[in-house]
Amino acid sequence: MYEAFKKLPAAKQHRILNSAIKTIAENGYEAASISSICRRAGISNGALYKYFENKESMVFACVEYGVEVMMHELYLKYTKKMDTLIEAVSSLLNGFKEFTKKHRDLLSVYSDLGSSSMNRFAAITEKVEYAGHLFFVDLAENAMLRGEIDKSLGVDVVAYFLDSHIMLYSYSLVSEHHARRFDVFFGDSSRRLSEDEKIEKILESLKKLLKI
Repeated sequence: MYEAFKKLPAAKQHRILNSAIKTIAENGYEAASISSICRRAGISNGALYKYFENKESMVFACVEYGVEVMMHELYLKYTKKMDTLIEAVSSLLNGFKEFTKKHRDLLSVYSDLGSSSMNRFAAITEKVEYAGHLFFVDLAENAMLRGEIDKSLGVDVVAYFLDSHIMLYSYSLVSEHHARRFDVFFGDSSRRLSEDEKIEKILESLKKLLKI
């Protein structure tokens, strides 16, 4: 798929993909036009169709690119071994906060893949989801070995608990819906929680529920 595109210099590939990601983040997949993407990337519509069969094919390339960026700049960078579960979760939450400063549009597009209208792209995200699953399972197993968590809770239950909290936080960084959802569960009605307060709320929740 899109072999001609992969033969382009890496810088040009990234310019085209980042232009597409930014346009989709601003307008949504359906409303993002090929012409808008091409203007932003500084190429002609005809040139884009030499690289991709259609817009859907281009979005597949964007998602694949996004997955690679997330793997290298987020999971591999912020999932180093920590002495405690709290340290590991805190590192990843702060990692998402820093990642979003640099790649907000990418995370926005990735979070949109959860909508039913984007089902055809879901399989591409499996690499990230599987890596996340293995990471959280590893965290849970090591925490149980250290006696931080009661083994009766079960590794899968703890892994899902961690994943759910961290995904809600990460999506709240780019989605107004998820930001409000976070505040409903963890905040109050008087004001919007800061990102540092959100992280602290999750860590407090983790300590209480898992009795750390």
